[in-house]
Amino acid sequence: MVFPPYLKQYVVLVTAWWNRVKSAHSVWRLTRLYTGLLLTVVAILLVALYQLSIGTMNRQQQMQMANIRAQQTSLAEQLPAEQFIEQFKLQAQSSRQYILSYQTKQQSVGRLSEAPTLPLCPSLSRFPIWLDQYDEIRLVSGCSQPLASGILTVAVDDESLYELKAQFISASAVALCLAILLGLITGLVFSIRVLKRINGFNQVALQVEAGHLSARVAVSEQNDEYDHMALHINTMLSQMQHSFETIAGITDAIAHDLRTPLSHLRQQIELEILDKQHKNLPTEQLGSMLNKLDGILFTFSSMLELTRLQQQREDNSQNFTRVDLQQVITDAVDLIEPLAEDKQQLVTLQVQPPLSIQGDATLLFRAIYNLLENASKYAGMNANIEARLTPNGFIISDNGPGICDSEKIKVFQRLYRIDKSRGVAGFGLGLTLVKAIIQLHNGTIELLDNKPGLTVQVTFSN
Repeated sequence: MVFPPYLKQYVVLVTAWWNRVKSAHSVWRLTRLYTGLLLTVVAILLVALYQLSIGTMNRQQQMQMANIRAQQTSLAEQLPAEQFIEQFKLQAQSSRQYILSYQTKQQSVGRLSEAPTLPLCPSLSRFPIWLDQYDEIRLVSGCSQPLASGILTVAVDDESLYELKAQFISASAVALCLAILLGLITGLVFSIRVLKRINGFNQVALQVEAGHLSARVAVSEQNDEYDHMALHINTMLSQMQHSFETIAGITDAIAHDLRTPLSHLRQQIELEILDKQHKNLPTEQLGSMLNKLDGILFTFSSMLELTRLQQQREDNSQNFTRVDLQQVITDAVDLIEPLAEDKQQLVTLQVQPPLSIQGDATLLFRAIYNLLENASKYAGMNANIEARLTPNGFIISDNGPGICDSEKIKVFQRLYRIDKSRGVAGFGLGLTLVKAIIQLHNGTIELLDNKPGLTVQVTFSN
């Protein structure tokens, strides 16, 4: 079935509107709540107004008709038929609003020449009659009540009351429509203003989660509850930032101060190794000491580099160039393949489609290589490792043991290592550096289950 173009466009517009409604679920929920409360209040006021005005008039008419029926019933029981009919004629002629009629087998007395078929009182039914005072046919409401020798018909001219009811219903419908419109507009404006403040808190939380500890919640001049909460949150963030900077500063100071004497110690060990080699003496113990010392120096260098990357992210002063990510990931795979072959691992690469971003090619290469090296290190023998370029980033996956959900956030912390990985050489800084590099390039990194294995998904926003 072929749809006309205008119908397709209408469907697209409706779909887009519905998606916006679903994305702003909280806005519409608050708006519906406010509109519902407003409609409830307006409906209660309209019902109360109806009962105090039209309802009172209607009850008075019914009460008056009930009095007339009770009076005529009592007179029919007390008076002879001739006297009852005479007094009934007088009362029927003198009554203007109420139409009275008494129908017997012999005659019909009152303002109706022939009594219509009506329900028994107090049920009412509408029927048309000619009224001389209006010189027109009007609808009246009446009922019938059997008496001793005939049928009493009592009706009331309530056409004006019905018109008043119709006008009241029309006015109520307009009032409810205006209430809905006012509720939607007011509730929407109110909800957007409230959620705008809440979204401000969420944006700051996302920035802090991404590592931007200098982010703060904007404080308005309204000095309301949101501003008080913003001040408390900003104070908490300032204390957190000071604590992190203090810890990082102490760590970097220790690493910086120890790196120089350790470098001197390394030189001395190298000289001692050379001296023993000239004398044909064993150097295995000194070589082991040198390897351990190199690991310590590498850890200190990585910690200092991590701080430098985080400062660049905060200052946003890094000058980037256009980097072909396809070439970078290809070079990283080429470099990791010999290491993978030693473990009989298969490394595959998918580079379609090509992708280029603003960044530092050296840092990006290091991040990708670290991820490939981790995959090769922890996936085990005969594992399959895949590197795949996506339209907005890349994915590194393996079929190894993977990482449990409770550890996927902790592995990005400095010097954190999973218990089962402590038997493998490392210092717990690889993924921390990778995350710092990715965030420096306005990207996000996420660890997912590959079932089995681990999938590292990196997405760039530029």
